[in-house]
Amino acid sequence: MSKQPETAAKPAAKPELYKVQLAKPHKHAGVDHPSGKTIDVTAPERDFLIRAGVVNTPETTDAAAPAAE
Repeated sequence: MSKQPETAAKPAAKPELYKVQLAKPHKHAGVDHPSGKTIDVTAPERDFLIRAGVVNTPETTDAAAPAAE
């Protein structure tokens, strides 16, 4: 009988989160948030929200900094 190498399933790595401040009301993760609220998002979500004009740009806020864990 041949032995299969044992490989433990690794837990999925948590994505790095960034704090962004909403420039206008937005629904995120199924929750409505008012403008001015700060939310945590992943890098792709942050980039999308900036392009869509939903969040303040990193030049006007500290949104470029990763969220504290």
